[in-house]
Amino acid sequence: MTVLLPVIGGWALYNQDINSTKTLIRSNIANQLDNLTLLIYPAIAFDDKESAFDVLKSFSTNPLIISSSIWKKEETKELNFTLFANYPEGQLNRPVPQNFLIENYDNDEIIFISKVITAVDEKLGVISVTRSLEDLNSKKAEYLQVGILTALSIFIIIILITLWYQSSLTKPLKELSSVAEKISKEKNYSIRATKTSLDEFGSLTDVFNEMLDSLQISNSQLRTANEEMEQRVEQRTKQLTLSNKRITKEMSEKELATQELIKTRDQLNQSEKLANVGQVSSNIAHELRNPLAAIRNSTYLLRLKLKENDKLMDHLKIIDHEISRSDEVIERLLEITKGENLKRVPVNVEALAKEAMDYADVTKEHELVVTFMSKPFWVKLDKLLFRQILINIFLNSIQAMSKGGEIEMKISQDLSKSVKITIKDEGIGIKQNLLKTVFEPLFTDKPEGVGLGLSLCKDLISRHGGTIIAKSELGLGTTIEIELPVE
Repeated sequence: MTVLLPVIGGWALYNQDINSTKTLIRSNIANQLDNLTLLIYPAIAFDDKESAFDVLKSFSTNPLIISSSIWKKEETKELNFTLFANYPEGQLNRPVPQNFLIENYDNDEIIFISKVITAVDEKLGVISVTRSLEDLNSKKAEYLQVGILTALSIFIIIILITLWYQSSLTKPLKELSSVAEKISKEKNYSIRATKTSLDEFGSLTDVFNEMLDSLQISNSQLRTANEEMEQRVEQRTKQLTLSNKRITKEMSEKELATQELIKTRDQLNQSEKLANVGQVSSNIAHELRNPLAAIRNSTYLLRLKLKENDKLMDHLKIIDHEISRSDEVIERLLEITKGENLKRVPVNVEALAKEAMDYADVTKEHELVVTFMSKPFWVKLDKLLFRQILINIFLNSIQAMSKGGEIEMKISQDLSKSVKITIKDEGIGIKQNLLKTVFEPLFTDKPEGVGLGLSLCKDLISRHGGTIIAKSELGLGTTIEIELPVE
């Protein structure tokens, strides 16, 4: 049993680690494909196979990427696909795709993942990647070697301990056990154990014999004390009654303290989760820099080739502007996760909300109505981060109103000098049992969601010293309430 339990525990940890690693590899490839679809879209839109090949080649610098390919939908009534680009050339990782069905599978050797390339609501093609699991298999072999060596080491140690125990422990312990059993049966406290060694067990025998001496003396004393004890029982019973009342009171106080401790623990757990969200956000922001740089380079190349097309040049300017704004948000998120202070400045919340709405509402089918409960006023905020908070909230509202609708935003300031911002939509609403978890990191009920939007909002608002809560009823929309202190 001593050997079996570590082996079973090690095997469970091994399976958990291998499965977690495989899941992480699959998740990383899926995230990289999401970024690649954004990079590939301009190449497909402008039929630039060379740029698409370069993107695939850059992505395939990882030696574990076996092959990658892009299939473009033909301009026909039926869903026909043609090979647009693949790397390495001449080596395909899949046959012609059927419709836009996503094919994801894996085995002990490879992982295959494909993604649909879309632009707004139009599906342009399919990108797919095959990755080798050679690194995971090497890790399995290392685990097996370590497990075998560990099991052998434990087995050898147990054998050595057993031999030592039999030679060093059994004899003196048997002598002590025999004397103790004899005293128990005969009630003769004059019997003493024989000392068989000069080590710790010899010392234990001396202590045992001294204990018997004490027991012999104590036995006579106990008989005398027994008579006195009966007299004290009645008095002690009264004292115990009073003590019981005092203990009951103390238990009540401890119960209140325990509830307070549980509340504090929950707050610490929430703080830890928000810290994890900040770390995840930092990692995501760091990883977004590379695709943004690739987009900026692509727009630069397109600008050189499309100088005479004013309309396309205008769109390229828009892309450059959005990339610059994204760079600013990424830089601020990285600064915050490194412990830097917020950059608070007086902000026109109404103008900031309309700017965020323009960014979030791509279809322009939704209307934002901003109302100050008294005269308009400015609030001291970190402008970039608070705009990102509003963008995330507006995106959730827009997704909940697929057929369009109105988003109502009310701003007020109470006597305690705190600012309250209420954002209400006309969407499908949220189930009551999910309201307490919508701000939890990585929680989402959307098929394509990640679960970082609202948790990031809560983290950033906490850094402002404020709070955020959600209220909703199915079919009646959702209300987000934000309360911020005023400096």
